[in-house]
Amino acid sequence: MAESRLIRLIGYLFTKLKSFLLSRNVLSFVSFLALSAGFWFVNALDKERDTEISIPVRYEGIPQQIAITNSAPQEIKLKVRDQGINLFSYSRRRITPITLDVKRNFYEKGRIPISPEHIRAKLSLYLLPTTTVLEVKPDSLVLEYERLSTAVLPIKLDADIKPAQQYIFSEKISLAPDSITVFAPARILNKLSSLKTERIELRNVNDTIFKQVKILPIKNVRFSTPITQMSIFVEMFTEKKMQLPLTIINQPENITIRTFPAFINVRFNVGLSHFRQIKPDDLKAVFDFNEITKGTNKQKIKIVNQASYISNLRHSPEEVEYLIEIN
Repeated sequence: MAESRLIRLIGYLFTKLKSFLLSRNVLSFVSFLALSAGFWFVNALDKERDTEISIPVRYEGIPQQIAITNSAPQEIKLKVRDQGINLFSYSRRRITPITLDVKRNFYEKGRIPISPEHIRAKLSLYLLPTTTVLEVKPDSLVLEYERLSTAVLPIKLDADIKPAQQYIFSEKISLAPDSITVFAPARILNKLSSLKTERIELRNVNDTIFKQVKILPIKNVRFSTPITQMSIFVEMFTEKKMQLPLTIINQPENITIRTFPAFINVRFNVGLSHFRQIKPDDLKAVFDFNEITKGTNKQKIKIVNQASYISNLRHSPEEVEYLIEIN
């Protein structure tokens, strides 16, 4: 019951307020107020006024081997005078940065002065002819710089990439470029031996992938390019079996070693495109004389894989018996 009365009261007050606002006297007052505000605004735009404008600064022509060492101003503040309508146009339009080209000023002194005349000449291209410049802050600039050392550093891929089931890498994952030129102070550059990419994780890769990869930035170090392209090639694989002769290394000249057996059986995965391209020197079964353990006549065998397209190597036997003969 109380809620019903409250709703009726609110409805009644809303109706009264609506009637008041739409009455002839109120409408006349609002129209007069809007007209007065319009006349005041037009009159204000017609008078001369002072205001402050901030213009961004962009520096061009800085070579990669040059680093600016001081805090170069990023904007210039102007105190200007003009008619209000012209000043209003500055506030409405997008402020285009003025460009200071300094590419011809890098000598051995380490300082580039930019004169007030040069700055005002640039500003005159931005301002309207009717605008009077009262003050410029700063009215001149000085850029301090140092020459950077350069080096060519290799890029190391930080990645965890897994082919899909029944697929194998047909080629080694490659980067192009795999090294870039870097620019940095000598104290920093001397500590760098390589560059690292962003982390890449891919699973179930079953097709060729070309992907742009970012090189992780390093403070106060510039790169000739910030990205490299990663290339991944995969294909379906099959299993292949081979028999390898045992190769003995680090054997003294006055000693002959005979092994039992003399051949090692190997099994491995290889991409279909390389199945018939495997060369005799792609795989090698190695018996290292320097790793012989005293007191035993057995030695473990190592398989040396020279081919990137061969994976999942297994061999048997894993160790052989041997006999040493002194010549």
